[in-house]
Amino acid sequence: LASAEGHHDASGKGAGGIWFPADQLNPRHGYSQKPVVWRFEWPQHIIDKLVTTENPNGTISNSDLELAGGLIHLEALAQTFDVRERTLLSKTDNLNTLFWQRKGSATTEKVPAHLLRLFGIHQRHHRYVSRHDYLPGESNPVADGLSRDFTLSWKEQMAKLAPYLPNPEEYQVWTPSEQFMESILSALVKKRVNPQSLFIEPPKTANYEPTPPTHTQLPTVDWPSAPYTKPSRAKFEPYKSSGDEFQRENLQPSKIPSSLGRLKVTYGAVPRRPSTWGPKPRADNRSSKRRPQHATV
Repeated sequence: LASAEGHHDASGKGAGGIWFPADQLNPRHGYSQKPVVWRFEWPQHIIDKLVTTENPNGTISNSDLELAGGLIHLEALAQTFDVRERTLLSKTDNLNTLFWQRKGSATTEKVPAHLLRLFGIHQRHHRYVSRHDYLPGESNPVADGLSRDFTLSWKEQMAKLAPYLPNPEEYQVWTPSEQFMESILSALVKKRVNPQSLFIEPPKTANYEPTPPTHTQLPTVDWPSAPYTKPSRAKFEPYKSSGDEFQRENLQPSKIPSSLGRLKVTYGAVPRRPSTWGPKPRADNRSSKRRPQHATV
């Protein structure tokens, strides 16, 4: 069962996201059982390195920024709720980011490799299980607004996003720390950082009695035995992008635990490995081979 569902996005201006917690997720001190919103505006030296038509020689792609936003998104929930031993469902509208997050590694020395290293350290430190899914851009209005409208105050921003929220008046703002963002920005410029820089001590858990799930039966979700297999090995079901996949009723706290049963892009079906490991023995066909002919003198 999922303990929270979150949507995040990034643009050339910044990144932002929102988390919808389930009733049984325990908030930390200073926070309550409400959705968490966050946003961060990229500094100018990051914007200057972004690949655009005017700057084709840039070193940071939009997908790199989306991936960075995904890690900030997980930090937002880890700092506001107790996510230890919990399953978190994070959704993005960038397919490159989605499959990088699912694979957990990159066959390159570019920006994704540096960010994915931090993903692994962060998950191990906070002890959560992350699942990632695709949410089409047209169906990601809240995170889209949070990653772009930096001229608006929080009050103005949330009033603009009110039509998309289950309870428009109920939200809480989280702001990333300077120490954590320094690590993210360093990874974006391919600078290796000390893992300790990610270890921001979260507030203590608040006195809260979580509500047990009301489900009488667990949702059926067919996970492959190795979700981080190569894309060529995993078979994915076809899907179409749609602009009506943002369903407010599915973001109510009581509906969050069943969100894993509504994945847009499943984790694929991985074929079962044979019981015998190692290379297969070849048939002995030495008798059928033509003997070498010796030249006559």
